[in-house]
This record gives sequence, structure tokens and C-alpha cells, in this order.
Amino acid sequence: MGTVDTAAKSPPVLLPLIYLGLLASIQGADPNIASTALLSAGKDLQFGNLTALAASVSTLTLAASVITTGMLADRLGRKKVIIFAMLLAVVGDGLVSISQDPIMFILGRAIAGVALGAVYGSAFAYVKYFGEKAKGGISAALGTFSASIGLFTLLVTFTGSTLVGVGWREAFLVIPALSIFSLLLGFFILPKDVVVHTEQPWDALGQLLLGLAVVLSLYGISHAANGLFTALTIVPFVSGVVLFVIFYLRERSRSELRFFPVSLLKNPLFLAAIGVGFLYNFSTGLGLISFSNLFQYQLDLKGLSLSLSQLPYLLLAIPTALTIGALISKKILTRQMSALIGAFIASVGGILFAITALSSPKSVSDYLPALIVLGIGAAVPAVAYGGMILEEADEKHYGVVSSSRTTIGQFWYSLGLASSTVVIDTIAKAHVLNKLGSTAESQLDAWSASGAKPTDTSVFPTAVEGFTQGFAVLMIAYAVIMVVVGFVVLLLGNKSDKQKAAAAS
Repeated sequence: MGTVDTAAKSPPVLLPLIYLGLLASIQGADPNIASTALLSAGKDLQFGNLTALAASVSTLTLAASVITTGMLADRLGRKKVIIFAMLLAVVGDGLVSISQDPIMFILGRAIAGVALGAVYGSAFAYVKYFGEKAKGGISAALGTFSASIGLFTLLVTFTGSTLVGVGWREAFLVIPALSIFSLLLGFFILPKDVVVHTEQPWDALGQLLLGLAVVLSLYGISHAANGLFTALTIVPFVSGVVLFVIFYLRERSRSELRFFPVSLLKNPLFLAAIGVGFLYNFSTGLGLISFSNLFQYQLDLKGLSLSLSQLPYLLLAIPTALTIGALISKKILTRQMSALIGAFIASVGGILFAITALSSPKSVSDYLPALIVLGIGAAVPAVAYGGMILEEADEKHYGVVSSSRTTIGQFWYSLGLASSTVVIDTIAKAHVLNKLGSTAESQLDAWSASGAKPTDTSVFPTAVEGFTQGFAVLMIAYAVIMVVVGFVVLLLGNKSDKQKAAAAS
């Protein structure tokens, strides 16, 4: 990796890997807490037209900056970057907790996004260092890392979400408090930074192009839920895609002067990693938001009951990651085969969810088989995803490539969120329109926008019918997509294995 003393005596690896999972979980829990607190904060600070930006700004700044902070970690050392980023996270969410207007809130969330992206990227990059010293290698280390993320994300999210009931400002203090605690632990657990990268090109224009491309395209995707063919969706997204093309064309010319090795986009293993990232992140983005909304509308779950309904899905990520990491490290499973198996399991989970939703369930217990199967399927690809990315990260571009995992993941996660909303809302509105007419549809739109209850008492139950139908269609489509992508990953992974075998012979 180039930033730690690899000649030093091999340290114990279990505690550091659990600690790295804690660091990564802070980034994972932060947007969960923020989304829970957003409604209360918006009312107090009167977000108005800035609500969408307040909700998404941390994701935008994280995805746009994480590759740059990964490069900084190569140059300065990962321990230094983690410690500084933790302090920055305290500033960001601390600013949010005392904010007096929407601009102050948005600024704080933007700072927190940059800080926690740097924390996650550096924590993930450290896995290779400890994994090379661990029994079972990097795959087993990734299993421990992923399981720790699952456990700590659940605990931190639950703590923060519970505090929202006390006050949204108090909820935003959870991340700063945990950041200070983790920062102090890092002085003792993380190895000393001793080597600094100086040969890697800075390529400021390339970084700017990539950052703008990420921000614009993600901003467009995030607005798709409010209208797929609106200017706020199409213009930013298309502009972002154009900038991606310009970035690619520029980076492939005189590659020795560029900061990102775009030649990786021709490597079957890196393409397979992008596909596995889709299986993992798209599943998480689409699954959590859609079945949480379903439980609210169909089963009238709220507050603690709604949070507890997600536990079977979330908790299963812990033993699943440990099991898959062990199977891959013992060469019982290849990474690409584990991804295909996960895709099939997730597909079955999607079908079970669709069937259950249409069967007039009486309680969340009716959904338990679907929650279990989908939770396992969504978690299985996590180890393969990390392992493929780390293998493709060469010494010169280590932090840049390893941090690209986060940017790729944010794209697929955002796409999962947006697509679930677009599909379900479109079908639900069409159902209300066909059954009750345009007046009822207008009342439904007003209810979605402002929370004003429809005067026609038949609108809500009809909307629930439409939502359920839309959810079922979404889950069936999801099931098909998972299997297709799973097979693509298998083919790409096998192609990469054959190329390596041919090169070695």
C-alpha cells in the first residue's frame, strides 16, 4: 500500500478489522440518521425548495471527493487522513446540530459527506494491509470487515434514530461523539504511516472533471423520483454523462500524467467488480426504501415498529459476510460464483416479496421469509465486491482505485432508490387515476407533497392497492435483473481467471 510499515512485526488482525468496520459503519449510519431526522429539521429550519438538496448533499460531496481523498491517503498516509477526516466529521455534523437556517444545515452535511467518504475509503484500503497478515487472507478479512460494518451500522443507526424522538439536533451529535471516540482508538490500533507517495500525478483537471461528472449525474438521478422527464433530472444527468466521456477520453491519453487508470475499464475483473457492486448496492438501495414504505402504507407500521421490521434483513448481513468470506478464502467458492449465488438468492427474495405483498398480509411476520431470503441475497456479494476492487488496485493508484468502490456504490445505491420510487409511484398513480379519476389523483399528489389528507376517503386505500401492485412489479423486475447481472459477472470473472492462467503458463 505504501503508507504503512510492512516490515514491522505482524500485528493481531481481528481487533483492527473490527475497528475498521466501526469506521466504515459511521459513514453508513450517518445518512440513515440524517434521513430519519430530515423531516423534523426541515420543519424547524423551513427548508422549502432546498429539501432535496439537504437530503442528498452529503451523498454528492462524498461520491465526488472520495477518490481524491483516497489519493491524499496514498500521499500523506491513511492514518493521518482518517484522524483529520474524523475531526472534519465532528465539524460537519456539529455544524448541522447548531444550524439556524437551511444554508448552515446544508454546509454542515456537505462537510460531513467529504469527511466520512475519506474515512470509509481509507478504512477499506487498510483491509488489504491487515488481510495479508490474516488467517484466510483478504477474503476472510473482508468477511470480518463487512460483518463488523453490518453490526455497528445497525447499532449506530438505531441509536441516532431513537434520539430523533428526543430532538433532531441531539440525533446529529451521535456521529461527532462516535468520531471522537474512534479517533482516539485509532492512535493505538492503526499502524504508523512511514512512506509517502510522491510519484502519482495530481492531475487537478482530471479530478475536477470526475468530481463534476459525479455530482451532476447523481443529482439528476436523485431528482428522478420527482419526475423522470423533468429538466432537473435530464439536464444534470446528461451533463454528467458528457463530462464522464470527456474525463475518459482525456485520462486515456498520456496516461502517465493522469491520476486514474481508466484502462481498468477494459479489464474483465474490474468490470465484474462494477457488476458485483450493482448486485450489492442496487439491492440495498431498492430493497430498504421500497419495503419500508410498503410496511408503512400496507401494514401501518411507524417509529420503533418500522425500525424493528428491518432487523431480519439487516442482521443477516453479519453471519452471511463471515460465511462467504470463509468459503472464498478456503477456495470452496470463487468470487464470481458467490456473486451469482447471491443474485439467485436475492431474486428468490424479490419473488417472495411480490407474492406476499399481493396475498393481503396481516402483519410483518407474513413477510419474514422474504425478508430473510432477500437479506441474505443482498449481503452475499459484499465480500466479492471488495476483493475484486482491491485486486485491481495497483501500488501507484492504490488509494484512487480502492476508493472508487465507494463512488461506484453510491451510483448503484442512488439508482436503486430512484428506480424503486419511479416504478412504484407511476403504477400507484395510474391505479388511482383509472379507478377514481383525475380529481383523486390530484389529491394523491397533494398528499405526497404536503401531507394534506385527501378529502375523498377512498383515495388512501386505493393508493395502497396501487402501491402494492407497483411494489410487486418492481420486485419481479428486480428478480430478473439480478439473475442477468449475476451471469454477466460470472462470465467476466471466468474470463479474468482464464487470462491470468494463460499469463502464468
